[in-house]
Amino acid sequence: MEIKFLTQPKEGKLGDIIKNRLKEGYAEVHIIAGMAKDTGFEEILAEIESASSLSNINCYIGVDRKNTSKDMLSKLLSLGVKLHIHINTDTSKVESRIYIFESEKANSYIYTSGGKFSSSGIFESISTITEIKFDTSDASDESAFKISKNSILQGTNNIFHSIDQEEIILLAEKGEISARITERKIPKISEIYGVNQSSGENSDNSQLLGERIYDESTSSSTIDLNSLEDIDIDFEPEIAVRMNVQLEAEKEAKKEQKEKEELLKNLKKNANDLDKFYDNKFQSDEKKKPTIRMSDELDYQNMTTLILECNKIIEKGSGAGEFKIPKALAENLSNFLGTESATFDSFEVFDNISGVSKTDSEAKLIITSKGTSIKSDVLNAFHPEEGDIIRLLKEDNHKYRCEIIREKSPEYDVWQCYCVNTLKGNKRKFGII
Repeated sequence: MEIKFLTQPKEGKLGDIIKNRLKEGYAEVHIIAGMAKDTGFEEILAEIESASSLSNINCYIGVDRKNTSKDMLSKLLSLGVKLHIHINTDTSKVESRIYIFESEKANSYIYTSGGKFSSSGIFESISTITEIKFDTSDASDESAFKISKNSILQGTNNIFHSIDQEEIILLAEKGEISARITERKIPKISEIYGVNQSSGENSDNSQLLGERIYDESTSSSTIDLNSLEDIDIDFEPEIAVRMNVQLEAEKEAKKEQKEKEELLKNLKKNANDLDKFYDNKFQSDEKKKPTIRMSDELDYQNMTTLILECNKIIEKGSGAGEFKIPKALAENLSNFLGTESATFDSFEVFDNISGVSKTDSEAKLIITSKGTSIKSDVLNAFHPEEGDIIRLLKEDNHKYRCEIIREKSPEYDVWQCYCVNTLKGNKRKFGII
């Protein structure tokens, strides 16, 4: 194993390193860039396209509407890149920059850098690049590489999630990422004025712009001021300009209100069906509340029921067998769940398909710095699937009833009406009563 420290840009540039490694055709490539910009990928797109047939390329990137576009993410998917994202916010940003190149025959490499994954960050900014070289012909080196790689990738499990083209379009529609076209190159100031950046000399940019936009020596310009005619603009006082203009915020408010009214209408229409599903034993206090609470109305202090779409419960590794509650949601549930890890006094699990109910006396609430989850062997024995709805009712202090509403069951649509609230960076929806 060899470790080198390179100072960018004097002793090497990360962009050149990534390009060369992609050209060499490694079996697996993992790019983990918590702060990624389109410009960074634009620099290496050609190499990714060439390497995609030879390498299994995985990108774990932090996205936001300022630096990430729909077009770039779509382009990466079209090249066969396996794409995983984290939506960066002011309170939740990923800062990791790690690049892994795994070879089955030659040397494998792991790189870290302090520079952002942008054009300037991987070529021009002053930063330290750490290169760790593993000799795959040496058993101890190969073992050290696999341990390092697995440890790094395991750390991405609960931070990044994989996306497809459908979700990319949805992210653009919601404004989480930009919808701009990245292929259109915008000329630099130096190019507009015909100055070569590196030499400072005049250069002919006719291939870029068609003709020189401004030439001080000839005083030519794009617009001939002498050719302009006087233009008179008359305003009609009868025109109500404001009537034809509607602010985006007003549009969004009306759209949200319309959606809410439609959801309430559907919920009231279907709420009576719950009597049939529960043999007329549906709780009377809940029957009086066929109300959907939108995100700005949620009363976490007095809630009695959490309704949440189930995550994919993994069987092995960190977090195995845990029903996870998204961190952004769990932060508001201190009154409902508590603030510390504990064993429930009673945790009853009910499956709405089989009608079977069992109590788990050893179910645990787990609260760590990484998040909040519930671990119950009884719940796992029912094998809830991703997409099922978990309805968690608080019956008393440390006493809960957990109902699994199967996605294929007839009452699923009714309970899904409550799951109208979303969390940034998470596809699961939730509601409270």
